[in-house]
Amino acid sequence: MKRLLLLLVAMCLMGGASAKVVLPKILGSNMVIQQQTDVNIWGMADAGKKVTVTVSWSKQKAQTVADKDGHWAVKVATPKGSFDAQTITISDGEEIKLENILIGDVWVSSGQSNMEMPMKGFGRQPVEQSLEYIMESGKFKNKIRMFTVTRNRSFEKDEWDCKGGEWQCATPKATADMSATTYFFARNIIDNVDFPIGIITSNWGGTRIESWMPKQALIEVLAEDGYEAAQKKHSIKPTELYCAMLAPIRQFNAKGFLWYQGCSNLGDVTTYDKLQARMVKQWREDWGDKENKMPFYFVMIAPYSYGDSNAISYPRFVETQVRSLSLIPNSGMAATTDAGMETCIHPAQKLEVGQRLAALALVETYGHGGFEHKAPQYAKHEIKDGKVTVYFTNASMGLYPWYDQPVAGFEIAGADKKFYPAEARTVANDRVSVWSSQVKEPVAIRYAFRNYMKQTPNLKNMYNIPAVPFRTDDWNDVR
Repeated sequence: MKRLLLLLVAMCLMGGASAKVVLPKILGSNMVIQQQTDVNIWGMADAGKKVTVTVSWSKQKAQTVADKDGHWAVKVATPKGSFDAQTITISDGEEIKLENILIGDVWVSSGQSNMEMPMKGFGRQPVEQSLEYIMESGKFKNKIRMFTVTRNRSFEKDEWDCKGGEWQCATPKATADMSATTYFFARNIIDNVDFPIGIITSNWGGTRIESWMPKQALIEVLAEDGYEAAQKKHSIKPTELYCAMLAPIRQFNAKGFLWYQGCSNLGDVTTYDKLQARMVKQWREDWGDKENKMPFYFVMIAPYSYGDSNAISYPRFVETQVRSLSLIPNSGMAATTDAGMETCIHPAQKLEVGQRLAALALVETYGHGGFEHKAPQYAKHEIKDGKVTVYFTNASMGLYPWYDQPVAGFEIAGADKKFYPAEARTVANDRVSVWSSQVKEPVAIRYAFRNYMKQTPNLKNMYNIPAVPFRTDDWNDVR
């Protein structure tokens, strides 16, 4: 009998037995698919083979025929999101059944190590309140799901499938390895909506933005010479992560994007805003958004020594991040002025970061209100009688510290361009008065405008969202 079975197996192999349908790894059991749209289902089969897709929420079937290379794709309409488990069956004569599928909103997140940092933290680098949220995560196994794209590289050649990864339900074991920033984002969203949240996260620590963009998009910003020069700046070349870690998932319908990157581009203060705007446009087009309006929320890089705590490379980079807001429609920035460490580039305060991203999404995308969701930002200033009055946006309820308490983080200079620590107080809902006995005739002020300030900047709005670093001068050679 054993000999007969071996003979049958050999005959099948020799005869080129028909291949079973192959799905990309992003399509799997436990996934969340985008609600109220025509979602893409795709894969591989034998050339010319008819493929049928059936779903549990509809009696309609989608059918197609694999092309000469074996590729096939269909679209399936999805209803309003719910927590009811669904199934999808794909068959070319032999069935593949995907189970425990939820319908809701899907967000794609990407970036460097601060987006990658898991709930359990890195070695000797914790995530605050992680134990509490990991232990309670089982309550959300049918509400939050996450797919983590496995690291992979491909230079200028789009990969069809991810190297690895699978959809995980929120349970203590799985949640410990999930991106902390995006898990906290999902937790804050899920408390306010009546459908599941799915996160696809594709990250690689220490990488430049050029790695997450295709060649043509980079050339549009940097030109050919700039593109060639970018290949020498990092061990991971331009396009490699876009081709290997984004291209395989770009057919997966999504609601919007989250981005936490920039430390590796710290010196690119004249081009980063343009690169980020072009990257977002590319991603939106890849996900079928020809109008360039899918939500894009990103994180301001955090204070850190960056080699010299007194230098100004960090706040100058924040300036270019702020500029990108005006270049990217439907975008927002989560401020982290209060969430940094001088000696560690991976701040523990991922709860605040995820919460602030969620605040942007809840107001801008989901239409909630009742709170200020943006960071206070410099609007204008006036100089009179030796004091500078600074006006801020996004502070309708007022600024903290209040009631004549000192505001830390301001510096002030006269015509000699020498900066001194300044005294400052909030004087109205949207105003701060700044002065120093050492500068009788002020010309310029700066706020949080060093890589890491010894006296922690503490200006916030009434919702604990910190003010963004800024300056009123353009003295790049003065620190």
